[in-house]
Amino acid sequence: MAQPTHPKLPSVLPSSPAIQDVETTPEQVGGGYARVTNPADTPIYICAMQNCYRLFPSRDRIMQHRKRDHDSEDEEDIITWNE
Repeated sequence: MAQPTHPKLPSVLPSSPAIQDVETTPEQVGGGYARVTNPADTPIYICAMQNCYRLFPSRDRIMQHRKRDHDSEDEEDIITWNE
């Protein structure tokens, strides 16, 4: 049986202008709002079809997006750490 191939992100993603955060305080940065996570706690599905790269919280949501925005039900070109 053939191993499924998983799409890979390109080494260079399309650039976009950076926006400076002028609202976050030093106390908020030091307050521990971030944490280490794992695939079970944070599902991430990325649509790599036609250089889309939008993020979704479940396979169902990414498939709804593909049907609506790409007129496709193709399950290829999905990047995830959950499967």
